[in-house]
Amino acid sequence: MDVQGYGSRDDQQHAAIQSGLLSVADTAAARCGLDRAAWHRQGAGDGELAILPGAVPEPAVTDDYVRELVAALADHNHDLAPDARMRIRIAIHYGVAMPGANGWTGQGVVGVSRLVDSAPLRAALNAFPDADLAVLVSRQIYTDVVAQRHTSLKPGEFREVVVRQKEYTDVAWLRVPGHDVHGATLSADPPERPPAPAAAGGQHYRAEAITVVNGSVDASNAVFGIKRG
Repeated sequence: MDVQGYGSRDDQQHAAIQSGLLSVADTAAARCGLDRAAWHRQGAGDGELAILPGAVPEPAVTDDYVRELVAALADHNHDLAPDARMRIRIAIHYGVAMPGANGWTGQGVVGVSRLVDSAPLRAALNAFPDADLAVLVSRQIYTDVVAQRHTSLKPGEFREVVVRQKEYTDVAWLRVPGHDVHGATLSADPPERPPAPAAAGGQHYRAEAITVVNGSVDASNAVFGIKRG
């Protein structure tokens, strides 16, 4: 997670934001029964990378923790002037994470870091000035957790976006609790799907994987897509 607009604040505000970020994160976890003391946390001033134990279920983070984070943020910001509010971007992903010589390594760590810094997530908070939190979940989280109805969240609450951040490019799913993200203007949206072929019964599918086969294959009634170059 990361605090929006941190760099534009002064030194005293930076100190208050850092303290406030840890306070709302701890409060949200306590309210939904998650033990932040067991998390591996890598601070970054205005943000935090948290590696959760494998026993923590993804639905508890995607659903319960986010819900309590919204409530804790609302309490924190209640008596603050509008320009002093703390607004947070949070990204949720799962994948490989390993301790390294100077922090956590692994593709899971790279992925969640690119998601939280992505243009669509930043744009979501700009599109909804009264929102305190914007959430971006990875393709894996959306497909395996949200779409399979392991949470109380409705898939229609999420909007598909394309994240292009440094060397990372993938589809992710955006949500701003309490707001309809589908009508918002964002800086990055998924490209339009190509239309289905004109032939009767034809359909077009986007390839999600590459399979390499060695040896002969019985491909009766199969359809292959081939791309040159």
